[in-house]
Amino acid sequence: MLAMRPRGAIWAEHVGVVTLFALLTALMTWPLVAHFGEAVLGPPGDNLEYVWKMWWFKRALLERRSSPFFVAEVFYPFGYPLALSETTLAHTVLGLPLTALWGEVVAYNAMAYLSFIWSGYAAYLLLRTLGCGPAGALIAGLVFAFCPYRLAHLGAGHLPMMGTGWIALAFWALERLIRRPSWGRGALWGLALGLTALSSWYYALIVGPFMALYLLLRARPARAMLWRGRLWLGLGVGGVLCGLLVAPAALPLLRLYLAGEMEGGYALGYVDRWSASPVDFLYPNAMHPLWGAWLTVHYEQNVNENMLYLGLVALSLAGIGLKAMRGPEALPSHKAARALAIVGAVAFVLALGTTLHLGGEAVRLRVPEAWEYQFSRAMYALTGKLAFHKADYSPLRAEGAIPLPLPGLLLYLFVPGMSAMRVWGRFGVLTILAVAVLAGLGMDGLWRRLGASRPGARWAVAAGLALMVLLDFAAFPYAYGYTEVRAQAVDLWLAAQPPNTPLIQYPLDKTWYGWMLYPARVHGQPIAYGYGTFAPRAYRQGIKAVQDWPSEGALETLRAWGIRYVLMGARSYGEAWPAVRGAVEALPGVREVAVFEDRPIYHGDRLFKLLRPRAEVPATELISGERRGYLQDEVHVYAIR
Repeated sequence: MLAMRPRGAIWAEHVGVVTLFALLTALMTWPLVAHFGEAVLGPPGDNLEYVWKMWWFKRALLERRSSPFFVAEVFYPFGYPLALSETTLAHTVLGLPLTALWGEVVAYNAMAYLSFIWSGYAAYLLLRTLGCGPAGALIAGLVFAFCPYRLAHLGAGHLPMMGTGWIALAFWALERLIRRPSWGRGALWGLALGLTALSSWYYALIVGPFMALYLLLRARPARAMLWRGRLWLGLGVGGVLCGLLVAPAALPLLRLYLAGEMEGGYALGYVDRWSASPVDFLYPNAMHPLWGAWLTVHYEQNVNENMLYLGLVALSLAGIGLKAMRGPEALPSHKAARALAIVGAVAFVLALGTTLHLGGEAVRLRVPEAWEYQFSRAMYALTGKLAFHKADYSPLRAEGAIPLPLPGLLLYLFVPGMSAMRVWGRFGVLTILAVAVLAGLGMDGLWRRLGASRPGARWAVAAGLALMVLLDFAAFPYAYGYTEVRAQAVDLWLAAQPPNTPLIQYPLDKTWYGWMLYPARVHGQPIAYGYGTFAPRAYRQGIKAVQDWPSEGALETLRAWGIRYVLMGARSYGEAWPAVRGAVEALPGVREVAVFEDRPIYHGDRLFKLLRPRAEVPATELISGERRGYLQDEVHVYAIR
């Protein structure tokens, strides 16, 4: 056990593990370190949204000394309550010193880079607490840190999803609290759980209930002694600390929810389209440098949401770990592993979403029309009358066939807040953690079987399996390239205009990308558009008046808003551009003042070009119907007098 070893040896072990994960992260995320200060991985999208947020929190807190939860210059003239989107305070606030010292690009990349080290190390700590040796704990850390789920979200720019290290740390802290309850251990658990929630609201909704499940499995009535005294104290202290940490971000969100700003959640048909498939957990790593291109072409997968591959090596070791827990040599710590295995199994079912899908397509069972009619009647009653969050069943209905509902549908309909979850596949992070734990135990079992008399063979097997895990998960050089974070010529021109000169950009659907926020950081002008999980209600209502631009009605509204410049992307309009341009120039008081050519900022793509468009996936995602967000455009600037 760690406690029986010299303190120096313990420190050396942990410093070595952290150093190893730091070096491996440089390899597994290459070429991130080569462009640390000027680019982010993946095509332009949500990555630049969070680069902007890193900058905005510095500007609001350190320069303006104001609340960062409202941005008057975005969604102008209505303003942007930032809590409508992920504020991911565990990154934006904890990364604030980095932003202040080296800028928002370095801060964003540093938080992403550190997330790999932290996820691997936290999983390592969890396995060591479960009684696993260093080799098994290291395997678990590799599986959890470098799984395709994390590498895919890295390229998608989903910084909140990178906070998985806090999840592993929260389970580690809870296990230690159960074993030896104290208020100090409770505080550590509350801190880890709070930072999990502050990484992403998805993780708050996902991890919180599973913490309760784990606690019940580990401290059930057969262990009633644990429920007395200090355990309750530790849980109470942890709960209070977690609440205090989360409150500054949760209260603005709650106020917006009660005010109806969040559109009542996502429609059932829309959520169902994002359901993961059981195949997604088994289909090999489609970002791989050797076989990724073939896999990308032959299987339609939402690569930044449903790439949930558990790993051939990891699953094999997990099978050994499961077998060891049932054998005569089962360790007391295996009880905790069993609880995590159950957590992972339940999370797997929930990750499949609201109805069963296979290969990206909904599974529908052919039945007689009379049966389908009765089934649909029951579903209409369930979704439209009985549900807490009422929904329209119609998009799921098919003639002569019925969908196969899953438990996630009941959570969506009856649990408050769950209708705001767009991607249920993110529950899979707990399945990945469970597999990592079982794989670590499997490696530990192999280590014990080899015996202390053959140390060379032990380390050779451990090193070989570790290398196989890394090769299985390899995505370097990064499959979807990288994006330079730099100003375009039009942004520099706008920066030279008088301050507080509002502008809007067309076509409007082109503005619904995370990367469209970053130019506002460059030129500093108010923008009559924005991007986030939800747009402000006033903006959603007001923007309808200018959607038909170019028209005199839209022009009148833009003048009322005080808009000075209209930016129009000629190539985004395609063949319709000459007619659109003629209509703009026919408007009274509107004249063209400048034309700029975008410079390329997206480089190094291996696989993005192979992805087939899927219209049902929003254009903010990698698989974009028209890919307008990545178009090198010709920007025409019109002034309104």
